[in-house]
Amino acid sequence: MPGSRALLTVALTVCCIGPAVAEDAPACASFAWSVARDRAAFAASDLPVLASGSTLPADTRAVQVTLKPAAEVMLSVQSERTAKPGTFAGFIRATVPAAGTYQLTLSDDAWIDVSQDGRTTLKPERISGKAGCPEVRKSLRFALDAGPVTIEIGRAPNPQIKLDLFPAE
Repeated sequence: MPGSRALLTVALTVCCIGPAVAEDAPACASFAWSVARDRAAFAASDLPVLASGSTLPADTRAVQVTLKPAAEVMLSVQSERTAKPGTFAGFIRATVPAAGTYQLTLSDDAWIDVSQDGRTTLKPERISGKAGCPEVRKSLRFALDAGPVTIEIGRAPNPQIKLDLFPAE
């Protein structure tokens, strides 16, 4: 009988949890490119937390950024979008090791500006966003040169947001 109980437990788990996983799969699978790597990075139990203004460590590609009320943040590059009252903003710096196309992904809805010269923002090559994917809301691809990059986040509805920067697959 112990084997029967184990089998019943597995069957109930599949019946009850399986549909919930299947429900979020269509939204996550409908991005223009795979966000599986991003979902896994955001789900990590040891995801580093960085304050706005911090630098992404060289060996880290995904973090949770602590933002500030937008009215308290001075961004170095003028955003294309003005801050909305009641939203949060911030920025992090990173170093791109080699020129190429990089994927910048956010866990929640927010506006992103990327700059490599400290004066102008770069236009993304492509943008893909889907509501209904619990771990990922938006993913953008940028052509970046090797060197420093500033990632500005604005219009975020919450003071915490997960962000990653990976070479595009």
